[in-house]
Amino acid sequence: MEHHSNIVPWQILCEEKNALLKVIPLTDSGELVMEEFEKLLSPKTKLVSVVHVSNAMGTINPVDEIISNAHSVGAKVLIDGAQSSMQLDIDVQKMNSDFFACSSHKLFGPTGVGVLYGKKEILEAMPPFQGGGEMIKDCTFPKTTYADLPYKFEAGTPNIADVVAFKPALDFIPSIGKENIRKHEDDLLSYATEKLLQIEGLKIIGAAKNKISVISFVIDRVHPQDVGILLDNKGIAIRTGHHCAQPLMDQFKIPGTTRASFAAYNTIEEVDKLVEGVHKAVKLLK
Repeated sequence: MEHHSNIVPWQILCEEKNALLKVIPLTDSGELVMEEFEKLLSPKTKLVSVVHVSNAMGTINPVDEIISNAHSVGAKVLIDGAQSSMQLDIDVQKMNSDFFACSSHKLFGPTGVGVLYGKKEILEAMPPFQGGGEMIKDCTFPKTTYADLPYKFEAGTPNIADVVAFKPALDFIPSIGKENIRKHEDDLLSYATEKLLQIEGLKIIGAAKNKISVISFVIDRVHPQDVGILLDNKGIAIRTGHHCAQPLMDQFKIPGTTRASFAAYNTIEEVDKLVEGVHKAVKLLK
């Protein structure tokens, strides 16, 4: 269920280091098979990287269990929190993940900015991945010594403007309250799921018991892009395609899905418009 951004870097690393990339299997409902994950772990496992919440299905993965099992064999863990940071309470110290990443634009902030957390002792042991100004303590032609954290990893002039703009977005979320956001989005998810499943031939992809407010669906004999175009013409914003999770679509043997994502600003009335639009699209396309 991983986003391509949590697949491709590891493929590149495997090619460089002659390492082996192993994949945790999924159930038909879009949940990780934890028994199989435990079998994949061994003292040779160096890193476990997993999405906290699937962007394509909304599945919330059991990251506490994943981290504990990975640490038991000495592996480091990276959690992709791009989709979880908005709705879930994140405490990286309690979670005990070695790395945690999230994106600004998933938190109502600007694009091209995000947060990468890493445990101090790991970051201190890591070499810089970029070289340039501001990341040095002392630079001579024979040798350079690097600056202390976090400056060691901040080569050149950073994206100052968007980082500053990210701050009001981070302040906005607690002003509403994550508990209120969760309640509102869960209500929308429950209502939309009930209404959409009443449409003949519609199947939801990703029926995990624990999920956030994302509904991906397919309709018999109807291409997702055709549904998306008709909904777009009515001013209904959804997304179609493989959602940068093509291996997931391959597993379900589908070209892609139509995906509706609900946020704090959405309403029941908008869900009704979505359902009405899908009804009309099905009648027209079939």
